[in-house]
Amino acid sequence: MRKPFVTLVFLVLLTPQLSGSDQAIGGIKLLDGYRIRKDWAVDASSWRIEKPGGLIIHFEAGYSEGFIVDANDRSKYAWFREQTINGNKVLLALVKPGMKKDPDLDKERNLPPGNVLLVTFPLPGGTAHAANFVGKIANSEEMVDMLLMVMTFDPSKGSF
Repeated sequence: MRKPFVTLVFLVLLTPQLSGSDQAIGGIKLLDGYRIRKDWAVDASSWRIEKPGGLIIHFEAGYSEGFIVDANDRSKYAWFREQTINGNKVLLALVKPGMKKDPDLDKERNLPPGNVLLVTFPLPGGTAHAANFVGKIANSEEMVDMLLMVMTFDPSKGSF
């Protein structure tokens, strides 16, 4: 799994433009077939990136958001990485198959527990200031789609 992940990171870094349809919040470049819409949150920016009938990525950012990826929870993860991408620190983790993370995510697409891809961009301005992405992954294609889009996020392109 490490080799495909490293290859994907290099691909993201070497591909400045994706063939996506729109630029979304934080400069995210959407892949073809995906759309973004504003979601509701009391104390954060909240968005939902989705492909009809497929992957749904939940995005929230704010000063009290906290980190969805926690290095202390490594036993719950199939893998955990801390990377610097385009000058931004990024924490990534994949929740192990069968591990319950969020019952609502399991119901959302009627998928079994686990296989939840978590991505945190720590943001300046406080210990809980972060941008988090969460997606329930059904297959490797969805993982690649999520990583290709989320890694285009630029915290300097928005007020979070």
